[in-house]
Formats: sequence, C-alpha cells, structure tokens
Amino acid sequence: MKKDRLSYSALSQFSKSPNHLLSYWQQDFEPTSAMLYGSLVHKMILQPESFSDDYVVFEGTRRGNVWNEFKALNDSKTIVTVKEYNHALKTFNRAKENKVFRELLMQTTQAEKHIEWKYNGIKYHGFCDMVGDNFIADIKTCQDAGDKFARDLRYNDYSLQATMYLTGLPKENYYIIAVEKSEPYNVQVYKIGDQLLSNANKRYYNLNEQYKDWNGEKQSYSSGIVTIGANEFVNF
Repeated sequence: MKKDRLSYSALSQFSKSPNHLLSYWQQDFEPTSAMLYGSLVHKMILQPESFSDDYVVFEGTRRGNVWNEFKALNDSKTIVTVKEYNHALKTFNRAKENKVFRELLMQTTQAEKHIEWKYNGIKYHGFCDMVGDNFIADIKTCQDAGDKFARDLRYNDYSLQATMYLTGLPKENYYIIAVEKSEPYNVQVYKIGDQLLSNANKRYYNLNEQYKDWNGEKQSYSSGIVTIGANEFVNF
C-alpha cells in the first residue's frame, strides 16, 4: 500500500525497487551500533542542552541485576556506556578543532529542523541537521572523511537528499560535514556543486514520477532479462 507522504530514506529505498520500499515500511528496524553512535554524536553537536532528556550514561556492563534495574528505570532514554560516551565526546571535541565546521556551527540558527513540502503532487518531510541564513548542512560520521568519502558522496544518495531538502527549504548552499569516528578524527566539509545538484534534481523528478505511477503492489527490478555488455568483446 502506498503512503501519502515520503521521506528521503523512503524515496532512496524506492529508487532500488518498490519491494525495498515496502520492506522499509513494514520492518521494525533495530538500529546498528554505527547508527546509534551517529545519533549520539549528532545530539552532542546539535542539541547538547537536551542531552540528558534523551540519553543516560551507564557505568558498568550490560548484564546482571544492576544493569536490568538501571534499564528499567531509564526505559524512555537511550542508554550508553561510559566508553561509548567518551568515544563520542572525543569525536565531538576533535571535530570542533576544524575552523570551517566551527564557523558553520556559529552561523546555525536552527538544528534538527523539521521541514514539510509538496513536490509535483507528492508530500515529503525531513529533518535538516543545521540551518543557517544561506545554507543547510548535514553531518555524517564515517571512517574516512577524505577521498573515499568524496567518491561515495558522488555515487550514494547524498546529492538526492540535498536536492530534496533544498526543494523543501530553499537555501543558497548545501554542505555535508564528514566527521571521522576514529583517529585522527579528521573533519572535511563538502559543498554540493551545481552540476551534482542538477543531476540529482533530474533523478528526484524521475523517482517522484515513478512513485506516482506505481500501483503500490510488490515489484522487483526489471520484469525481463537484463543484458549486460551485449556490444562488448569478452575474452575468456
């Protein structure tokens, strides 16, 4: 069954196949350790004033009666160990050493801003990590913020997210802040260029139209046979 509102994550799943989107909607996702770590760093950077409302630090190991009692008392919060907290805090403190990142933080007027918009008949919504007078910025934790991330940025859906959010909240610039989660904890700020945004906007339009035409039923990839390298000479 189709829904009347999509997010970036939902459209990204639909870009793989309708079946991916249906699975995304139907599953109760158990967050991975990487996802939990990323959320922890986001909270420290963007909403430190409400950290204690959502997180609590457990000084021990996740087993035994002490752990069970602590978990029962804090069932409405995300529990992290001292090691996990210190790791995220180190990432945050080292990230603040990056001059460009510090300047963007100082220029940020809204954090985790929820936006809603309509695009060619389809409703969308999303959360912008950082919003300033002339920019939107998204924080992504990663292993390598250098060339590898730059390559991944081109071939992953980061530019699709950028063009979607700029449609919902028009700004002059869209930045992605890649933050390494291990030594040396480098930070690299990337700006999504005009050509990449133009290509992503065309993809956004096509995906949006495909979603409108989709009947909501299960559908895999191509229903036929896909020929690869038909005009290429293969040397066995």
